[in-house]
Amino acid sequence: MRSASTLLFLAWTLSAAAQGPSLKDARQRWLRGNYEEAITAYESLAKDAKTKVSATLGMSRACRSLGHYDKALAVIDEILKDNADNADLLARRAELLYFRGHWDEAEKASEKALATNKEHFTARWVRAQIYRDRGDLKKADSEFRWFVRTYTDRSNADKDIKDPDELLLVGLAGCENARWNKLADQFGFILTDVWGDARKIEKNFWPAEYESAMLLLEKYNRGEGMPALDNALTINPNAAEALVGKGIAALQKMEIKEAEQFAERALSINPNLPDALQLRADVCLASSDAAGALKELERARQVNPRDETTLGRIAACLLFQQKKADFDALAKEVAAHDTTPGVFHAILAERLEERRWYGLAEEHYKKAAELRPMLPQSQIGLGLLWMRLGREKDARELLTKAFAADPFNVRVSNTLKVLRHLEKYETLTTDHFELRFDPKNDRALANYMAGYLEDLYKNLAGQFHYEAKDHILIEVFNNHEMFSGRTVALPDLHTIGACTGKMIAMCSPNGKGIRKPFNWGRVLRHELVHIINLEQTNYLVPHWLTEGLAVVNEGYPRPQPWNQLLLERVPKGDLMTLDSIDLGFIRPRSPLDWHMAYCQSQLYIQYMKENFGPNAVADMLNAYRDGLETSAAIRKVCKVDKETFEKGYREHLDGVVKSLKGKPAEKALSFAELKAAHQKDPDNDDITAKLAEQFLRRDRIEARKLADGVLAKKPNQPLASYVKAHLLLLSGDAAGAKALLEGALDRNEPEMKVLKELGKLAYDGGDFAKAAEIFELGRQAQPYESQWLLDLSRVHAQTGDKEKQIAVLKELVPTDADDLEHRKRLAKLLLDAGKNDEAEQYARQCLEIDIRDKETRELLDKALKGQNKAEEAARLQALWKDEKNSGPDAQEPLRKSVRDR
Repeated sequence: MRSASTLLFLAWTLSAAAQGPSLKDARQRWLRGNYEEAITAYESLAKDAKTKVSATLGMSRACRSLGHYDKALAVIDEILKDNADNADLLARRAELLYFRGHWDEAEKASEKALATNKEHFTARWVRAQIYRDRGDLKKADSEFRWFVRTYTDRSNADKDIKDPDELLLVGLAGCENARWNKLADQFGFILTDVWGDARKIEKNFWPAEYESAMLLLEKYNRGEGMPALDNALTINPNAAEALVGKGIAALQKMEIKEAEQFAERALSINPNLPDALQLRADVCLASSDAAGALKELERARQVNPRDETTLGRIAACLLFQQKKADFDALAKEVAAHDTTPGVFHAILAERLEERRWYGLAEEHYKKAAELRPMLPQSQIGLGLLWMRLGREKDARELLTKAFAADPFNVRVSNTLKVLRHLEKYETLTTDHFELRFDPKNDRALANYMAGYLEDLYKNLAGQFHYEAKDHILIEVFNNHEMFSGRTVALPDLHTIGACTGKMIAMCSPNGKGIRKPFNWGRVLRHELVHIINLEQTNYLVPHWLTEGLAVVNEGYPRPQPWNQLLLERVPKGDLMTLDSIDLGFIRPRSPLDWHMAYCQSQLYIQYMKENFGPNAVADMLNAYRDGLETSAAIRKVCKVDKETFEKGYREHLDGVVKSLKGKPAEKALSFAELKAAHQKDPDNDDITAKLAEQFLRRDRIEARKLADGVLAKKPNQPLASYVKAHLLLLSGDAAGAKALLEGALDRNEPEMKVLKELGKLAYDGGDFAKAAEIFELGRQAQPYESQWLLDLSRVHAQTGDKEKQIAVLKELVPTDADDLEHRKRLAKLLLDAGKNDEAEQYARQCLEIDIRDKETRELLDKALKGQNKAEEAARLQALWKDEKNSGPDAQEPLRKSVRDR
């Protein structure tokens, strides 16, 4: 039987349900993201005169959350007919009109509300924003200060503000006051006290979490900003604004695909949210799709035609499309609404900088700083831009001022730490470079690198028919964290070298945070190509062209994974074109797409050189410099249309795949999939053999049973033979395993597993001639697979056949740019053979990996002296003698969040 208390509870619940939802219930539904339910509840409550006004206000908010902006205003206008002097309704009307860009009407509504209640927070906030956006900065500043004073006065009078909506506005106004008046300590107070109190008063008040997150992300404080966004979305999974915040955070790290996904999720909730449309536009701009971005921005402009964060982006798109007259008209329109449109110019400058239009970006950052000097955004942007351009002295002065005004900005703090770190570095100047390095850690590297760079520059200048205008700045960091800070002003960049536009930053191969030395020469060759390509085309070179040229100039063959991708994708036609390849770098569908973009770019360069002459690449670069699009550039340089060019390229890829002689890797089936396939078709010997191989690790008895079943029907089935041979080896029957494998070997189409096992048996058994024969067979079947070369080098080392070792090592070492040991072995063999010139070549390659390696230095010294290059040998000996190699000093770590201060 049910207890009396249970019956009473049910009776109370049914009674409450019969009475309908309360205002509190409806608000919680809205805060939890159940917007339709909230609207229904508010509609019911609006029928009661006692709750009509409050319910209508709630209904309006819920409608806005879904992007129903006209309805959100209409319900307010309707109730105002009978409540013309209600301050809450008037302020809500002002808020909605301001959001839609109707400033005059919004101002009238806010003034009318304040005539009734001079301390109405929403009306005050709307009026403050209108003053700010019109450029009436003195009045705006006064309004922002009113919120701060009111909060303080009420607190001092023990009348603390308890309304979370009002506390939210206090925090927003307080942030503006802090930015404008350089009161950085106020940010922490707002986060913890003002918005912290709002969260305590109403635990589901996700807007406080959202605004906290956006303030933190404004300062690149992802460490605390991301959890705040997660908190907001935990409360309200349908908070479109918070989803946009996640997208903005993704975009800060150039995670383009994730940013796009967050934008789509936000727009599925509120299809008219300007912030989400701006985010989707930024994703388009990251892919150089100005037309696509403009389409999204025009939708945002329809919502609010005066929002400078939208209009600044539109202005950038117009410049990218070379629509100068339209740009001028838009700038004039903005200036008519705002006498100090600093936000417009700052947003425009950011988009220009992202597209590498550095000259114009600098101009608009300066304009923004001139119009609104109290805002740090433009000064910080300009300072970081100057860092990209290598203007460190100018950047330091500006960023120091910005940091004094706002020490919470993580990127500014980190950049200043990097600049302090560089104070201990020395500068080595050559004809074309300024090379900065840590003298305690990298003096020998820098001295050697100086001559290397000049030789490299001569080669690239001739190849691209271009001379750099100024010295190129290169900074070699003794600490990976500092390299990351120099490149992105954050500590977690997962690479070792980067071109920022006008300078190259790289980590020393002997730097802190580097697990083992890497090929610094390869890094320099790659990044210097970008420096020259960008400058010679006024930063108009497309991604695919400069990346293809950079990979080609690294000087190494295609990596094996690229060859495998070609084998898999070319026959299926799963390829990128010139219209889509840049997305492979910027917005890849998968990591494999990213690799394929590099691979295809390299092959585009190869195709152009082979089919349109050695000057085709330089001529294409000049065409882009002149502002031509890809189709026009191809017509001018290659004398064919783009369709013909692409058709020829596809034929070129077919030829490359044919030369590889390999097969695309089969899709590996899981154990469960193989079991299901075997049950469906037990007579399929290939499936059965694959299942037997899977059972090797699970059940050897079952593996043997399945393999024997296949071999009973097909005595030499390769995979079944491999499985049976493996089992025989485990039982100690090497002879039986060898006989089984030899019987399964098809020399025309060998099974790789059979080959590898046979070769291993021969090698382990000391039959090196047989092992060499087997490994050579594998090499012919898979000419791009370096493992066969590695196995052959081991065999020839055992037999002592130095000529064959040399031949194999010459093919092996290019497959791994960072392979020091095999290069050293090759240099030593060449020295022994009296081939001093070749020994020098490979010893120098060793220095490009580890310049500190003593054995390499000795090999190079012998090779030089063997060629009577005593002067060069003495120069290098002096260079080694000059180094100290005391290691990098301990450095103050970079910041990830405010807590790192």
